[in-house]
Amino acid sequence: MDVDILISGHTHVFHAEELEGRFFLNSGTATGAWSGAFSTEAIPSFALLDIQGPIVTTYVYQLIEGEVRVEKIEYRKPLEVHPMTPRPPQPPVASPPVSSPQKDSVW
Repeated sequence: MDVDILISGHTHVFHAEELEGRFFLNSGTATGAWSGAFSTEAIPSFALLDIQGPIVTTYVYQLIEGEVRVEKIEYRKPLEVHPMTPRPPQPPVASPPVSSPQKDSVW
């Protein structure tokens, strides 16, 4: 698939990973429902995504030992630079100081 972010929830277990320039997210299970695939108890969790252009900030909420814990994960999409993309202007280069003409100069 040609995607930047892939969101899944099949396993009911929270997982976030950046791999090969892509962001994979499994938000877990909001209710703590057991999936049957794991021997450990499921941790209730959900995620909120704040997408601002190429930056995705994910806030993961988990209920651990009766406390809500929030984790912040940031993914930045790698910027592709096309050869024809204009580059930002460069600051001007300072020119050497101009000296005043000497008395013997023809100018």
